[in-house]
Amino acid sequence: MQTIQEQGLTNQFFAPAGTAVVNAKFGRQCHKLPDDDWIRMGIRRVLGDVRSGREFLQEWNLEEGKEIGVVNFFDTASSARRLRLVGEVNEAVASAMPQHAHSNFSDYDDFGKFEIYAGDGHYIGTSSHEKPIQGKKRPCGHFYALNLRTHAMTHLSASDLQEGKKKSEHDMHALKRLGGKALRQGAAKGTKVLYAWDPAGIDTKQWGKWKSQYGVYFLSRAKENMGFIEEGKSEWDCGDPVNSGVVSDKRVTTLTGRVLLRWIVYQDPKSAETYEFITNEMTIRPGLLAWTYKCRWHVEKTYDTFKNKLGQTKAWGKSQESKKMQARFICLAHNLMILLEADIGVDDEKENLRATKRYESADIQAKRRGAKFAPQYYNPRKRTQIAAKFIRWLRHCLAFNLSVTEAIRSLQRVYAIF
Repeated sequence: MQTIQEQGLTNQFFAPAGTAVVNAKFGRQCHKLPDDDWIRMGIRRVLGDVRSGREFLQEWNLEEGKEIGVVNFFDTASSARRLRLVGEVNEAVASAMPQHAHSNFSDYDDFGKFEIYAGDGHYIGTSSHEKPIQGKKRPCGHFYALNLRTHAMTHLSASDLQEGKKKSEHDMHALKRLGGKALRQGAAKGTKVLYAWDPAGIDTKQWGKWKSQYGVYFLSRAKENMGFIEEGKSEWDCGDPVNSGVVSDKRVTTLTGRVLLRWIVYQDPKSAETYEFITNEMTIRPGLLAWTYKCRWHVEKTYDTFKNKLGQTKAWGKSQESKKMQARFICLAHNLMILLEADIGVDDEKENLRATKRYESADIQAKRRGAKFAPQYYNPRKRTQIAAKFIRWLRHCLAFNLSVTEAIRSLQRVYAIF
């Protein structure tokens, strides 16, 4: 039996998805294009540096030596069954992902009974075959959630543009359309779910309903025009190191509704800029909530990876199935890369050093002001996205099916040089 080091990196990379396909309830026997091959094709299309579906299909046939016809390949892009399958596979992979090495949420008991997500919308261009609506092509939008513990990416929904009548869908409209049960994303009974969302996700009355009915909580920046009625101060420890930078933590209601909220004011130790947060979560220490919202930036950096490193700048097709399928394949490719990076255990010391220097520089600036960062902000290994050099290395390994041993040596060289 081969050891892991002797096996091909290709098999190791695709293994979590392959296991999920075997156990999938939406899997079927298909001799022309088996589900396992089709899942691999979708992931490779995300990772491939190609401009069109036909270009990808030609490369796949040349590299794999398998004759997949154009019609057969593009028909699967509109298959409702295959759409459900890739969603099921990604859910299985995402739910099994361990805590990410660059995440330190588990260091704090406050988050012990929570799943923590950063959510946002993301728009890309339409496919070449999309028909204009009133002379214009509408962008293709999706809503995603990034698990801040594991860095697993999940696709919540495609934006509803009402057959092109709307240019975009408001975040809260999409979240209401999804509903509280879907927002739990399969969280176990007794586990609460906290979303860090930008102000487009604010609807305090709806927040109250989701909290009471589904255990789903929200955290956001307060809007400038929001008015609050103070209902009392929270009991928080200003001497607790994790609360460094917190100015106040009050219980409030809005002028338009009687939903009880927390209004947290935080001053950044480096810039002295003041931030205001609102949430319907009442137990987590205010400094940790301010830090959680800062971590929401990770989802924005992940979108940067999708666009600028994976080249996913326009939709694969014009059907709703193909658009959703692309989004789910992007999430699956991202999650498999996160797992592979952890499995092979090759650290990028140059990036770690850069991260440490960034923190040290910020810390020096804070001390000049007589302020200090809370301990949760310090993680010398913290990186917010997959490096481009890792993605280029992975493409090379998959194209030449390097063994794990060869692949690790080549990645070590890449990190040493670049």
